[in-house]
Amino acid sequence: MFFLPRIARMSTNLKVMGEIEIYSSKKKSFLLLIGSFLFVVGGIWMFMNAENLTGFRTRSPILVKGIGIISVLFFGVGFYLSIKQLVKNKLFLIIDKSGINVSPNKNPSNLIKWNNIEGFSELKIQNQKMVLINVNNPDYWIENEKNQIRKKIIQFNFNNYGSPFLLSAISMQINHEQLVKLLNESADRYKNLT
Repeated sequence: MFFLPRIARMSTNLKVMGEIEIYSSKKKSFLLLIGSFLFVVGGIWMFMNAENLTGFRTRSPILVKGIGIISVLFFGVGFYLSIKQLVKNKLFLIIDKSGINVSPNKNPSNLIKWNNIEGFSELKIQNQKMVLINVNNPDYWIENEKNQIRKKIIQFNFNNYGSPFLLSAISMQINHEQLVKLLNESADRYKNLT
């Protein structure tokens, strides 16, 4: 006997469940951990052997060392985040009759109410599928964001994609198709109640 991921059981019981919580996936976090580890090791190896790696394309060992340092820094962050998600499941999303909370760990009161959601659309960025939450009050979310880094991110998202909120299922317990289906089912169920 096998057990389905928690979200799969919830999405099939949408009419019964009052609140749906979507957490990080241990399997995806483990794959990120392995990939990040390999790139960190590769970056260290490049840095240590920069003089031996100069060829016809890269004549400068400084460039090779720079690439190694960037690899260690970038994938080191991925390594750290994957360990953090493996140790403790991260709550990514809460869907209930009030609306959608896209960052419940950072700000529990950051709820997008159903009457502010116009719908959902899909976006593909370099083979990565994303879901846009189209809201009727994007300026409200940009102006009221207190964290300056997050404010810049949602401003960038709005300027480039037309919505301050982008969701990716890459680290979630569900895949992209399940996420889209769940959001649309929830909107159909709850939007008329508000």
